[in-house]
Amino acid sequence: MKFGIYVEMQNPKVNHKPHAQVYKEVLEQIEHADKVGFSTFNTLEHHWFEEFSISTNPMALYAAAAQRTKDIRFRTCSHILPLHNPMVFAGQVAATDILTNGRFELAVGRGHAWVFPKASIPLEESRGRFKESLEILELALTEDTFSYHGKYYDVDNVSVVPRPIQMPHPKIYTGGASNYNYEVAGKKGYGVLITPMLPLEKVVHQLEVYKESCVKHGHKPEIIFVQALYLDDDGDRARAQAKDYILQFMKGNVAPTAGLPSKEEMIAKDYGFYAAGTLEALATIPYQQLLDEEYVWVGSPEEIREKIQKVVTAVPELTEISVICSYAGMEHWKTIRTQQLFSEKIMPFIKKGDPVSVTK
Repeated sequence: MKFGIYVEMQNPKVNHKPHAQVYKEVLEQIEHADKVGFSTFNTLEHHWFEEFSISTNPMALYAAAAQRTKDIRFRTCSHILPLHNPMVFAGQVAATDILTNGRFELAVGRGHAWVFPKASIPLEESRGRFKESLEILELALTEDTFSYHGKYYDVDNVSVVPRPIQMPHPKIYTGGASNYNYEVAGKKGYGVLITPMLPLEKVVHQLEVYKESCVKHGHKPEIIFVQALYLDDDGDRARAQAKDYILQFMKGNVAPTAGLPSKEEMIAKDYGFYAAGTLEALATIPYQQLLDEEYVWVGSPEEIREKIQKVVTAVPELTEISVICSYAGMEHWKTIRTQQLFSEKIMPFIKKGDPVSVTK
């Protein structure tokens, strides 16, 4: 069992921080996570919606962080492939792999429905662009020279340089809200990441789709569970302190839905999840319900160990739990405290090599 940290880099108007300060604190959090034994640092690629995230160039962040760390790996969850020219993006992936000394991993996704109007990309093109971009990315990272002839991209004799350190390419993951992505992941042997917005029971069906696809195509499942977390030695104090941060976290994830196209358009253009109102509803869930139904984990290390046991027992294929310790407007030291408590009072209780066993 591995453990990582995940940072969304939300920055709403309430308790707003200068952008440079957010990045400075995140770099310090990565350094600390590396020193106390976390295996991965994860963030996302997202544009235009500050309340959701200001993580617009994760590969630049990783290149900087790699110069300040020794062991921790870097993973994007995920790159929005339809926003990128895949021939250019492939070279950037390889350069990031070099600058992190082979510590780079990437998840790829189609992207949220709200990003495409601001990127001047027709919503109905997002699925096709994602599919072609992924095919090109694999070719670019595995072939010395390749050609590709599709609906959106048509190129001959392209040689992408530099070449990555990790061969044939950095590990690839996917996830999201679409069964299609989970089927593709199982077919290609990718790992999957479970969204931090939903409790395990809400994504069990998609995990089954993934595991069945892995079995069908002869691949071993690799599942990463992302979970929002707040720790204090005293569980009641943790729950009292975390309330405003957690509610803003949910609000920030829902904020971009105000820019969505009409429900009819989203359904017609293969974005039915966003038309259902499921995401918007998250911001209306009372704090106690978020705790009770384990949308978030808040409490003492002893209480959180029990929740980890529950998850790893339910999903024996789980390989990593990546925890969100940093919230918009929260004092930097509280993030470091949660990371420290997790490393000291939770990590050692997971038996090495036995992800379903927790000792007390």
